[in-house]
Amino acid sequence: MEKQREVLKTDHTQLDDEIRKTLAGTFPLPAKASDAREEAFAKVRAMAKERKMQQEDTVSEKKKAGRRHLKTGKLFFRGFAASAAVIVAAFGCIYMVSPSVVAQLPIVSHVFEQIGESLDFAGDYKDLAERVNESEHEIEGITVDGTTITLSEVYGNEAALYLSLVIRSQEKFPDTFYDENGKPMIDMYGEIDFDFDEEGPIDLVYFGESELDGKMMDDNTFAGVMRFDMGQHFSNHGMEVPDNYKVKLSVSQIVGTKLHDTRPEMPEELRSEYEAAMEENGLGLTDEDYEHFTEEQKEIEHQLFNNMWNAYYEIYPDRQTYPNQYDNWFMYGPWEFAFDVAGNDKDVVRKEMDDIDENGLGIISVTKTPMEISLEMPENLDCFAAILDADGKLMGNDVPGYGNTVSVSGYDTSRIYVYICDYVEYMDELKDVWWSDGYDEHVKGEVFKKLLDERSLYSKEIIFDEP
Repeated sequence: MEKQREVLKTDHTQLDDEIRKTLAGTFPLPAKASDAREEAFAKVRAMAKERKMQQEDTVSEKKKAGRRHLKTGKLFFRGFAASAAVIVAAFGCIYMVSPSVVAQLPIVSHVFEQIGESLDFAGDYKDLAERVNESEHEIEGITVDGTTITLSEVYGNEAALYLSLVIRSQEKFPDTFYDENGKPMIDMYGEIDFDFDEEGPIDLVYFGESELDGKMMDDNTFAGVMRFDMGQHFSNHGMEVPDNYKVKLSVSQIVGTKLHDTRPEMPEELRSEYEAAMEENGLGLTDEDYEHFTEEQKEIEHQLFNNMWNAYYEIYPDRQTYPNQYDNWFMYGPWEFAFDVAGNDKDVVRKEMDDIDENGLGIISVTKTPMEISLEMPENLDCFAAILDADGKLMGNDVPGYGNTVSVSGYDTSRIYVYICDYVEYMDELKDVWWSDGYDEHVKGEVFKKLLDERSLYSKEIIFDEP
């Protein structure tokens, strides 16, 4: 067999160094532990690589597009759907389902009412949302190869568009992985197009808008909500969102994360070559051996390990893509919709702050809606914005999944406190105070707020309930 090629110049070496700091002492063992280590290493590497790709794409896209932003807070970059899947979908059977048939599913017309309080942006949507219509006629459900998507209700304002929907499959949904909040990880791939936006369709995946927030109602039915960030795309960049507009939604795929992946195991031949190369270099294969490696020996092991995985990816190239057949299940469209949106600005407050200090830190504007508070701020990947409610409670739970946007559910938002902190310092030190068990609940807010008052790079109190 020809000599293993050198480490791919795709930041693997750098990522390996970072990952090894996290997975200290975990390296290939000759027994069953090897498999666990390899899978853990690969998963963490993929996550780290995807985060890096996302940050690089964010910076690149902002330089190119100006007002259109990728979400800098997303924890994972989902990737594009394979073109082959779209070709396969073109041959699917498509037909319409009448509203009378869809009405047999009680959830269809009342998604917000039934799951609104469990959403990431929880709230009472029933008096704000309207039934999805197209020119005063109800939207029909569309079925492709046994999977029906029915749009339910829509609620939109200058900050966000919330579209509820139901996915009904003739076959039982594949076993799906649930996130830390007990929600199935399901994405909707495709494009959305607004009639007032001259730039044309927006890719839901590329711009971080593909994730569905919802729950399984039964083995065949998922009810969820797609949230589209109108502020990130339009209002925060000087583009007015009209009171009424039309939307086209083209869904190419529904993609879920499998409960159990089906990734091919590392071929025994490659593993044996790795172990033989380690032996040739006088390197042991146990955790104890690795702990005594010199830095030079660790670099040798890193390279041998990368060589093994590079060879693996040559055999299974789709393992490097997301989504893929091993980690994900697919439902193929296309499902094409067109509907009207009547904006609802009830209880929406937007404050133009224009408060930027000499270091470029600060707040451009803040928007509060019945569901969320969002900050428009200068881009700075080295900083983290912590938002506290009137009682000093941390909003958003340290998860920057929606940029500088947090849910208002369960908080006193008569006023908020915004703190911009050094990202590393906040993540490594400051936030630990909030999550510490060493304080009574009623004093934790005071202690945490005082710490941020002392350590933050920028702070601002914003009062909403004032004359």
